[in-house]
Amino acid sequence: MYLRDDIEVTGERFVEQHIVDIEVRSVALGRTVVVRLLTPREWSVDPGRKWPVLYLLHGGDDDPTGFTTHTDVVERAVADDLLVVLPPGGRAGFYTAWRRPDSHGTTPDWERFHLTELRELLERRYGASDVRAVAGVSMGGYGAVTYAAKHPGLFTAAASYSGMLHVTRPFAALLLRYYLRSVGERLNAMWGPRWTQRARWKRNDPVHLAERLAGTPLYLAAGDGARVAGDARAPGEKLIERLVAPATRELADRMAALGEPPRTSFGPGVHYWPSWQRELERSWPFLVGALKDTLAF
Repeated sequence: MYLRDDIEVTGERFVEQHIVDIEVRSVALGRTVVVRLLTPREWSVDPGRKWPVLYLLHGGDDDPTGFTTHTDVVERAVADDLLVVLPPGGRAGFYTAWRRPDSHGTTPDWERFHLTELRELLERRYGASDVRAVAGVSMGGYGAVTYAAKHPGLFTAAASYSGMLHVTRPFAALLLRYYLRSVGERLNAMWGPRWTQRARWKRNDPVHLAERLAGTPLYLAAGDGARVAGDARAPGEKLIERLVAPATRELADRMAALGEPPRTSFGPGVHYWPSWQRELERSWPFLVGALKDTLAF
């Protein structure tokens, strides 16, 4: 058992080869959650070597198993000898520090959990190196870019697939409020009212944090709301993508204006896993390259 004042490992379960679930009790979250690890070749608990790390952040109303169910990331992790971390982010945690209790009755600080508690645990016990990249889908895409902006230098690269990357743009607050309410959460418990908590909202808006992303390679992807023939369907997939895609374009334009143009992927696609699998495949060389190039130094 691994125990620190802020995080405790309460269980480990090998789901299958190269997939390990670790149960941890977190002070930052005030609850116990399960983190999924995709392990590289020759990995073992408490190993004598370190591996480059890719954090993959899931979307809203989902959990870490979405990546292992709907993508080929397990095979990719093994092939490229990466430790891939699939942490929980809550049904609508938005990878942020909440102001008031959520529906679980605690006031979660997802940022502290992911970037301090979990990161230190993985580096001390599970073979994670200090070379990291981060990517995510939907809410997780927002989290990936926001984490990279708030902590310059922590990640060698960041990627967002269909992320809401401009939360203070017109109607974004309404969209967020509607979504949080649909899963039993309150927007005011997260950041508070937009008009009375303007500074807090801006501190959590990637477009307003754009200058802090300078020097971090970015991959920004969003679809046009057109489903590719043969893809599985999901309720609202087209409408949601059309609502969030402009935010990705706005951040891309803002970074280009700062002289830091990101890699972009805009084309057919909707707010669902077949589109995100294609973006994972397209961005994989970018992410792995950033990790391996850093290790080369």
